[in-house]
Amino acid sequence: MRWVLRIALVLVALVIVLGVGLLLLPADRIARIATDQFEVATGRQMTVEGPVRPTLWPTLGISTGPVTIANAEWSQQGPMLTAESLNVGVDPMALIRGDVRITGVDVQGPRVQLEIAADGRANWDMRAAAADVVAAATSDAGEGGPVASSTTLPAFSLDEARLSAGNLVYLDNRSGQRFELSEIDVNLRLPDFNGLAELDLSAVTQGQRLSVTGAVDGFSAFLGSGAVPVTLTAGIGDASLSFDGRAGLAPMAIGGQVSADFPDIATVFRAANMAAPNIPRGLGRSAKIDGEVTVTEDSRATLRNASVQLDQNIMRTAMDVALRGERPRITAQITAGALDLSGLTADEAAGGTESAAGWSRTPIDVSALQAADAEIALTADSIDLGDAQLGRTNLLTRLESGRMVTEIRELAAYGGQFAGNAVVNSRGGLSTRVDLKGTDVALQPLLTQFAGYDRLLTTGDVSVNMLGVGNDMHTLMNSLEGQGSVSFGKGELRGLDLVGMLRTLDTSYVGAGQKTIFDSISASFNVKNGVLRNDDLAFKAPLVTATGKGSVGIGAQTLDYRLFPVLLESAGGGLKVPLNITGTWANPRFQLDLDELVKQQYGDEIEELKGQAEDAVTKRINEELGTDLKTLDGVEDVLKKELKNRGAGGLLDLLGGKRP
Repeated sequence: MRWVLRIALVLVALVIVLGVGLLLLPADRIARIATDQFEVATGRQMTVEGPVRPTLWPTLGISTGPVTIANAEWSQQGPMLTAESLNVGVDPMALIRGDVRITGVDVQGPRVQLEIAADGRANWDMRAAAADVVAAATSDAGEGGPVASSTTLPAFSLDEARLSAGNLVYLDNRSGQRFELSEIDVNLRLPDFNGLAELDLSAVTQGQRLSVTGAVDGFSAFLGSGAVPVTLTAGIGDASLSFDGRAGLAPMAIGGQVSADFPDIATVFRAANMAAPNIPRGLGRSAKIDGEVTVTEDSRATLRNASVQLDQNIMRTAMDVALRGERPRITAQITAGALDLSGLTADEAAGGTESAAGWSRTPIDVSALQAADAEIALTADSIDLGDAQLGRTNLLTRLESGRMVTEIRELAAYGGQFAGNAVVNSRGGLSTRVDLKGTDVALQPLLTQFAGYDRLLTTGDVSVNMLGVGNDMHTLMNSLEGQGSVSFGKGELRGLDLVGMLRTLDTSYVGAGQKTIFDSISASFNVKNGVLRNDDLAFKAPLVTATGKGSVGIGAQTLDYRLFPVLLESAGGGLKVPLNITGTWANPRFQLDLDELVKQQYGDEIEELKGQAEDAVTKRINEELGTDLKTLDGVEDVLKKELKNRGAGGLLDLLGGKRP
């Protein structure tokens, strides 16, 4: 945006030309000199319509009719600047002494159009156009001929400059974003070119009143000699921003104390004609910032000793931002006490991620991961996630080209401690990997939050290494693959009285109020295509032990598991009845395998009866067919052969059937 300032300074220089020339040259000649010099400096045509008249009363000066500055050739938005009139007043005694002292400048009804083309060109960047004009002038003057230039701003003073009823439009053709300021009033005071410059500005945008007040103590040095004291205060609606420090343009340098207060961040976005983001409570629906900021010529900014408040959360922050390169790079250290991020899970619950109908198919937008590269360290005493309460937390997150890796250095959660890392990758779609180890973890809140299952109450150790790929929760959960293990101590399984079911062989021992007390559970598992498989479950309880194997459909939210419980002698004696657990997570079904129970109780008798029946049948076949079968194993071949020999009727007689 330096070219915007340069254009303004060139316009001031032309005002000086007009002021000096009004006593020496005809008015029309003054106007031609001013417009020619503007074209040399900027490459754009400047037109002054109507007569340029000198004024003697009430102030010595000049007045013009409408003023127009041409836009870039590629723009279709009309002139870059128009103004209804321009009035300039000068101090006659200063002119007699050879000085230029402007007592007043009054610009009525200016209209400014700032625009960015679809290819990124800006209409205020006039370097190429100005170079073409200078080259043409050099050619016209002959080889080695001098070319006049007025891009160097002479010293001047300005008692007061007023700009009234102005309008500014900013249009970005790349995104379609349009921003407009109306009712612009500006008052600028510069009594001494080397001294204090003061600015007051007011305008309206999207129905919100914008105000800016600033002061530069050492204007000429600010333009080209380094940093000087600068103060700035800006406000829009209830939002405010202030700066108190030092700044300069050549080289670019800013350093000082910045304070910002945004009671409603959505108001600021609306004022900029931008859609307000849906920010979860706790992450900046309102914001306050107070810290030391620096900005350098190489497009680097720092924030030090900063207090940042996002809604109810207060953090101490140190941050570096580098704006050069393909995307900004952010390095930050954030320290906080208790963070309340319960708004994250509240918004999630409202949108729904898991229900009886299955995982959500709503696309997950991770495009924000492509906006910047970052390395952010976060330390907090506690974090409230609504569904979960985290204790001491120490995380290091690295974001590179859309791939975010979070190293969990310390995380107290679900009553235990976690360590490991989590990856979220937005390159070519969404993929995520979690590699975690947890000790002394309370399983019920963990399973409730991530799987919607709340029936297992116990604590122990968890190890999970899982990869998922997909742009929504449904696809992610159905793509999971990896492995893990669990080992838990004493606890209870709600919704199932396994001992009561085995004692009575009654599957009604399920539902509210039923539970099984246990001493330990251990298992390992593998996951592929969203299905968890396990074959080494070991379950120990005071009155029952069990092993188990089967599958759990994480993507489909289904159960297909077979439990092999054994009722101990103290509970009724060695009874083994397999329990099949099927159905869905929301509606599981429990069914005892009574066929297996019959085999256990009467297996020998059944086998004996089967043997006796087989002997009787074998004896009859041998008698009728004259064969010598020992068992029924070969009876099929014998019957087929006899069918061919005797026909169907003879075989029916043999088997005791009736002819048709």
